[in-house]
Amino acid sequence: MATLRCNVVTPTESVLDSEASYVEFPAWDGQKGVAPGAAPFLVRLGEGRLRIDRAGGSDSFLLDGGFAQMNGGTLTILADAVTPAGSLNAAAAEKELAEASADVTKRGTLEVRAAAEHRQRVAYARVALARSGRR
Repeated sequence: MATLRCNVVTPTESVLDSEASYVEFPAWDGQKGVAPGAAPFLVRLGEGRLRIDRAGGSDSFLLDGGFAQMNGGTLTILADAVTPAGSLNAAAAEKELAEASADVTKRGTLEVRAAAEHRQRVAYARVALARSGRR
């Protein structure tokens, strides 16, 4: 089976460096799937589930922004933040979503509102991934 190299890094750590048969992640404008042989690209990341399919199964993570680059058979995910799906707690995620949703309704500057909407998108993705049970 053909594979691609997948590296997931944050500013503070290397999260994953492995062969993958398929990778799916949230780009700024929607979900993107990458298979071996994909053409080179550079894309800004959004918030949501990062899924990496490997020979031994799939790994899922909560991804919060950054960039993805495909070049020469290697996909590099340069993430602002990555959280393994197995470490997510559904009850805590639901509480975070409720708080973030309440913050969105408050008045403030455009920057304050944009930050609140970002927290809400991340919290929504956290709840969805925690509820899915995918590890």
